[in-house]
Amino acid sequence: MNLWPRLGRDFRRLTEIKSWSTGRALVDAVFLDAGFQALVFYRSAHTLKSWGVPFLPALLRRISIALCAIDIVPQAEIGGGCYIPHGVGIVIGGTSVVGEDCTILQGVTLGEARFDTSDCPRIGDRVTLGAGAKILGGIEVGADSFIGANSVVLADVPPGSVAVGAPAVARTREPSN
Repeated sequence: MNLWPRLGRDFRRLTEIKSWSTGRALVDAVFLDAGFQALVFYRSAHTLKSWGVPFLPALLRRISIALCAIDIVPQAEIGGGCYIPHGVGIVIGGTSVVGEDCTILQGVTLGEARFDTSDCPRIGDRVTLGAGAKILGGIEVGADSFIGANSVVLADVPPGSVAVGAPAVARTREPSN
């Protein structure tokens, strides 16, 4: 497993979203952007874990928690183009799968619904997870969906839906003109 293709895609998406030059975005990402820094720690830990390297993946996870306040278990699968604009308090559990080009806002939890199972959510491509959202259990959130702020998602969300509330209710998005 190679971390560079996905990390490069993360950086390109950050640059596009912020509409900055590559140089300015690079300085920001390396020195100031906790979300991007957490992705660097996660992608490095994930790669080392896949190579069977002991100890270092767990150490990188702890460094990410300490420096960025973002906890991503190295076993999680996160597609390229991930954007974390305000990452404080994010927790992504070990069997979580996050698709390509997703946006994850502060306080999001992707985790188990019960302690007796290790099922974590599977998030489709181009999904936005609103601030404080909790997506729990072995459920699927379909591509191009939006999970509202502080929503608690305990059931599958069809592609192209908006899910809001606690517990969340999913509705198909209206086509934009």
